[in-house]
Formats: sequence, structure tokens, C-alpha cells
Amino acid sequence: MGFGYMEGTCGKCGEKTREPGNAFAYGSPIRFCPKCKQEYLDRRWREVAVQGFDPKSTSVAYYAKAFLILFAITALSGGWLYYTMHFKGYYYTMVVAIVIVCAIACVACLGLMVWIALGFAAKSNAKYLAESERRMRNPEYVKKLQACGYVIPAKYLAETLGTPQE
Repeated sequence: MGFGYMEGTCGKCGEKTREPGNAFAYGSPIRFCPKCKQEYLDRRWREVAVQGFDPKSTSVAYYAKAFLILFAITALSGGWLYYTMHFKGYYYTMVVAIVIVCAIACVACLGLMVWIALGFAAKSNAKYLAESERRMRNPEYVKKLQACGYVIPAKYLAETLGTPQE
């Protein structure tokens, strides 16, 4: 899934932060502030070994529904635009903007549906899960997550802290 930047604020000193991230913010919720040199919790980040994947990241149906809604809005707005231009002799700039934005969003939904259907999302998610499981092998990290209120699956407790599995 797409990469970009996550902007936030350090939970300790309030410094604005900007760091590379992915569309669903998969990664460690324990972040490091470059200014105050302290760790802080940012719950926007999702530790997939603990919290699982965002359901939207693997759902063709979600994007199909969004596509249908956006397509309907595009068609209705386009119809209104056509009507006003050809029968009234004017048009509203806002309607033009709605048609353009919704058409672009329809194409994006189609792209995401293909991305998921062809298995690229699953491949990407497998990479994020492997990274997450590597972090979960670190007992210090697991203890930090527990201290922050995360419920750690028994599998990782057994592997890292020697706790018997249920």
C-alpha cells in the first residue's frame, strides 16, 4: 500500500514530528522523538502482530462499495452539470469540482480493488507482519507494550517472556 509521511506530535515534549509511514500506519506505536530523545506512545500506529490488520487493507468489498457510491455521485453530478450547461446555459464550478474529484476517487478505488484482488496487499501485509513479529521477539519491547495497556497474544508472551501458552 502507498507510502507517505505521518505527521504527529511527541507525547513528551510536544515537538512536531514527521516520519515515513504507510497508508494504514502499520508499525510500532512506541515512537522516538529526535528532539527530546525519549520514547512516547502514538496509538495511530498499529502493531499488527498484536492488533491485526485494518480490515480495509484486505477487503475488495469495502472499495467496491466506495466505488459504487462515488460512481453514483459522479453520475448524478455529471448529469446535473450536463443539464445546467445544455439547457440553462450556465454551470456551477462546485459541481465541476465534485465530478472531477469523485471520478478520480473512483479510479483510486478501482486501483485498490485490483491491488487487493491480485494479492499485492496480502504480500505487503505479510511484510508488515514479519516486521511486527521481529519486534515482538524482543522481551523489552513486549513489556513496554504491556505497560501501555496492549493485550499481548499468548504466543508472544510464551516466546519472549517464558510465560506458558494458554
